[in-house]
Amino acid sequence: SRILPRWRDVALDDVKAVAVEKWLRSLVDLAPGTKAKIRNHLSALFSHAIRHELFFPRAGINPIANVRQGAKRLREPDTLSLSEIREILARIKPQAIKVMVIVAAASGLRRSEVRGLKWANCDLKNQLFLLRQGVVRKHQTNLKTEASRRSLPMSPELAQALLEWRNLTPYNQDDDWVFASPYTKGKRPYWPESALADHIRPAAEQAKIPKQVGWNTFRHSLASLLGDKKEDGRIVQEIMRHASGRMLDVYQHGNLEAKRLALNHASGIFVVAAKAS
Repeated sequence: SRILPRWRDVALDDVKAVAVEKWLRSLVDLAPGTKAKIRNHLSALFSHAIRHELFFPRAGINPIANVRQGAKRLREPDTLSLSEIREILARIKPQAIKVMVIVAAASGLRRSEVRGLKWANCDLKNQLFLLRQGVVRKHQTNLKTEASRRSLPMSPELAQALLEWRNLTPYNQDDDWVFASPYTKGKRPYWPESALADHIRPAAEQAKIPKQVGWNTFRHSLASLLGDKKEDGRIVQEIMRHASGRMLDVYQHGNLEAKRLALNHASGIFVVAAKAS
């Protein structure tokens, strides 16, 4: 969505490293890591064109190779305590948005994975997420790595919250989105950015929480909580579903019950959430 509007009509021979760097600097709304990913996508596109002899660069060098773009964060991301998450939940009115936040905060799912949940992906009897897809903007995407597609346990409290939500929502069939938007008659899930702007950030402001709150904040907060509780690094990595090049990823996987017990540290979220629902 960023590359094509700027470079669609530019001939490959006319794409220069300095111009690409200047363009990346102009994307002031994006984090350095996101800009680095865009730079890498461009590099991969040129490599593909060279490999298939669709483009013959001067000196045989990929023109993106000389594009400088760092990925270092400009600031450390904020995290929320359990009490702060409860304060936010207590001030969110729409139940769908409230349950979205509960899922993000108590499971560590990414924004696209929360949005992409269907009821078929929620085994509430066995308290498992069976993750298969995500939704980015209007596009459904497959989860890219084996680590992302592993079954993820949920705490009993989270399974109960989802069961109660399934009994409330009119979109409760296996192929329905868990967070189907009534504005599209269930055809698409809620827009997470709208939920943030209209409900979650105003709730944080009302609670006088002076932090930058985004969907990734809940994921960072869970990881931070598990670290504070001295949970095994292997268990935390698999709950967060970070892929790694280490051979340990191939030969060792954390026990499902150990992950579920670790996630119980987030059960304090539900104390006030249940009263507010």
